[in-house]
Amino acid sequence: MRGQPERILVVIPSPAVGGAEAQTMQVARGLLGLGAEIAVAVDPALIGTLAPVSGGARLLPAPIAFDAGADPAAMQARQKAALAPVLAGYRPDVALVCLPLPQEGLGAMLALQEAGIPMLGMAHLVRSDWELGATDRAAASGLRAGWAAVSAPAARRLEALFGLGYGRVAAVPNGLPPAPPSEPTPRATLGLPNDVPVLLTVGRLDERKGAALAPGIAVRIAPGILTMAGEGPLQKDLVGVPGVHLLGHFRDVPALLAMADAFLLASAHEGCPLSVLEAARAGRPIIATAAALEAWPEAAEMALVVTRDPGSIAAAFADVLADRIGTARRVIRARQVVAAWDEEAMIRRTAWLLAAEAAR
Repeated sequence: MRGQPERILVVIPSPAVGGAEAQTMQVARGLLGLGAEIAVAVDPALIGTLAPVSGGARLLPAPIAFDAGADPAAMQARQKAALAPVLAGYRPDVALVCLPLPQEGLGAMLALQEAGIPMLGMAHLVRSDWELGATDRAAASGLRAGWAAVSAPAARRLEALFGLGYGRVAAVPNGLPPAPPSEPTPRATLGLPNDVPVLLTVGRLDERKGAALAPGIAVRIAPGILTMAGEGPLQKDLVGVPGVHLLGHFRDVPALLAMADAFLLASAHEGCPLSVLEAARAGRPIIATAAALEAWPEAAEMALVVTRDPGSIAAAFADVLADRIGTARRVIRARQVVAAWDEEAMIRRTAWLLAAEAAR
């Protein structure tokens, strides 16, 4: 990895594993492939989940999980104190900090700054209606850090949120690794019948992702089945709901997508969801909100754009099944779009930004 940092610390200050954390580990494995030594600081509760996808990166336990209900000053102090022992034993050339929400890693970034370690904060979800409290804004404004986000719209919103100048936040679009076509997961092994349409969601079962809409969607697409892969706070409320089939955490997403009739992402807010890229590559018709598709200028050409309303979603699913020509056209366009969003470009762009921070 000539000209690049040799030792990189990846910081994941998350309480759970979702898309942001999966993408961060994808980048970590890519940086390993470029020859860097990678260590990942993560809450002990997530070690078991991340170990199988670490790719050989060293996992360093540190109780840095963000608590949204905690006082911001106390949360920052807790993260600083938790990361300090890691930094005492591991001295990286630069750090990559995963920011699922913009404020989630501020305490960790303060610890890195006090230790004199250059850093790049990578933001994943940045809502347009957010405002930082005084404590978080003061911490963000005092950081000497590079900033990036997973899409250009998210980058512009992070600049506004943190009071950064235009162009200060780089855009690093998500990308997919090369992969052979997946054989569909047999529906019988999932407890699904073969003779009814399946609408699939993949992601955290929470309000932001649209899980609360599930009962209304299911009743409107019957006898079709709404199948949901993922876990989250609304999972217990969806157990036993007629027409809703819960799979829990499912690792082989491409194989799961291959058996579905369409993919749904009804998010209220997104950055650049990997699930859309995976669905496009799998050749699945995509039904999604405008927010879920904001990273793609060609959204209406590659997907049916819906509102967060069960009726709108059910009508779109009916269109997917009835309009074979229109559906095929969108599937082809989505595959063309996803071909330009590759993993190698994402990894090399991140590596270049990390090198720039290390050289400052």
